[in-house]
Amino acid sequence: MPHLTSPTDHRALRELPPATAQQVLIIAAAAATSQALTAELRARLHQGAVRFHLVVPALNSRLRHWCSDTDQAVLTARQRAEQARAVMAAHKIPLTVEVGDAVPSLAIADALARFRADEILVATLPAHRSHRLEHDLVDLARQRFGLPVQHVSAMQDAGCAA
Repeated sequence: MPHLTSPTDHRALRELPPATAQQVLIIAAAAATSQALTAELRARLHQGAVRFHLVVPALNSRLRHWCSDTDQAVLTARQRAEQARAVMAAHKIPLTVEVGDAVPSLAIADALARFRADEILVATLPAHRSHRLEHDLVDLARQRFGLPVQHVSAMQDAGCAA
């Protein structure tokens, strides 16, 4: 079950009518605060009206997931979500955030039930650095959700909390 970071986030998802702005659902874990994602969102803002909703999946190890030990994964995802909100606010990029399911494709599906996205933006670290559940996520999202899917690959940098 996804966790919104504040009680007002549900209302924020419904504030603007869908036709007034491009609606972009972002899925990102360690790349949520990356310079690459920040630059991509800033460029999109300059192109016109856009609403961003960030989902940070509560990624977990196989063993912890199997044992239903999700507390640390959810805490880490909440911290990443709040860090991303702060980084984006510093760059004057408005967005709503939530913590999503441990399986990124399920996190996307859950978010799409509440946020009418026109596009999905997947931000990951390079394949050799990303979480195992993020591998092939772009292709999976294209197959499952019937929306345009873009990918931002972020290098692990000072602006990217791992």
